[in-house]
Amino acid sequence: KNKIFICNILKIHMFVDKEKVGKFMKIIIVGAGVVGEALCSELSEVGNDVILVEKEEQRLNKIVETNDVTGYIGNGASYETLLEAGTDTADIFIATTPTDELNIMACIIAKKMGAKYTISRVRNPEYGSNLSFVRDDLGISLIVNPEMESAKNIANKLFFPNALSAESFFWQRANMISLKIEENSFLKDMHLKDLDVDQSEKVIICIVERGNDVFIPSGDFQILKNDVIYVMGPTEAVRKFYKKMGYSRYVNSSMIIGGGTISHYLIDILLREKKQVKVIDSDMQKLEHLSQAFPNVCAIYGDETDHEFLIDEGIKNFDSIVMLSDSDEENMVLSMFARSLTNSKIVTKIDRTLLLPIIEDYGVKSTVIPKKVIADIIIRVVRARINTRGSKMKTLHRLCENRVELIIFEIKKESHIVGIPLKDLKLKTSVIIAGIFRNDNLIFPGGNDTIETGDYVMIITTTPIDDFEGIVLK
Repeated sequence: KNKIFICNILKIHMFVDKEKVGKFMKIIIVGAGVVGEALCSELSEVGNDVILVEKEEQRLNKIVETNDVTGYIGNGASYETLLEAGTDTADIFIATTPTDELNIMACIIAKKMGAKYTISRVRNPEYGSNLSFVRDDLGISLIVNPEMESAKNIANKLFFPNALSAESFFWQRANMISLKIEENSFLKDMHLKDLDVDQSEKVIICIVERGNDVFIPSGDFQILKNDVIYVMGPTEAVRKFYKKMGYSRYVNSSMIIGGGTISHYLIDILLREKKQVKVIDSDMQKLEHLSQAFPNVCAIYGDETDHEFLIDEGIKNFDSIVMLSDSDEENMVLSMFARSLTNSKIVTKIDRTLLLPIIEDYGVKSTVIPKKVIADIIIRVVRARINTRGSKMKTLHRLCENRVELIIFEIKKESHIVGIPLKDLKLKTSVIIAGIFRNDNLIFPGGNDTIETGDYVMIITTTPIDDFEGIVLK
């Protein structure tokens, strides 16, 4: 009686196609909030069997009517509800309600019922020290923290303020940044084989965007003006390369407006990097919490919407300004105000993507969307759960408007590629091996390096690959 049946022609055809190709997953999502809705949209579009559990019928109906999903009305932590939804045969179970405790409980029950892989959204920083216990002893496969991931995303934007994008990989040991080649760049008109860098500064230019074209470049590739290059390497090497590119803009100080959970994680990252931080909020309880957690942070109580107050607090003097209040409108207006005062790096949190074009028209290009951050992570997990011959996809990133895939494989078994020098492998022209993580060491490989069992191998390709063996020509 709690089930909402959605059966239309599109869904019937999708089911037939899924049976034919054999590559789909049964995914149960608990929680029909912003994140749950984004996941339903993304995961159902690529042909997965998505089932949504939500206790509020009106909210559930809205999502079911606009997405190819099946809905169940009920408590996501109820054994009876989860059993009726088919949790015992689920490939992936995702709990993404606003309540951490409910998410953890739902995942524990789902795992006991037989769900193969469980994902719980946990936001409270106080649970940070207990995550290993939650994963190992309670059987939750993955803990996803959108606020923490959003803070990492913001930090990357601050550390490389001139970069078009910045991402971290291999447990924050490597970075990839994208940069536009200007007229005065030393890379302009250079062939990649002529790029001379010290071993300690070794980086790889692994993707080049030129107009509407995307290239996985070889040594003979020539960099031209207006190209967008993607540079991969160890974090410190990428920072040195960024400096070598002539960018004099660095962030040593940051004003954060809003003292919520994202701010907590971001302050922690910035203080570890020896950055000066000032946080402003009109909620004294939040400020007291931050002051206790970070005694060295400058926490100021006041009305963050008062422009004169912000000027008095020195908003013009900071290298970066991060808008993290709970209101999209407030973040937008403050970002526009800050842009009118300074050329500092401005990063703005936005929850509603429809507002992005408005804020970008006012010159604020750096934004973070927490719901997109967590949706992207979970979508990568869905792909990673597809086991392949001799190896397992660990993570997937789509770049350049989905025209390039960055895949990390975990090499779990012997294959005909293991142990062979890379120079002797006939790699497809659309593929580059960008990095190898082995025994806590990061390797950016040359021709004499090999891939071994137990490695994590990063592949960048313009051709979708589900199978690690697919990187070589047969």
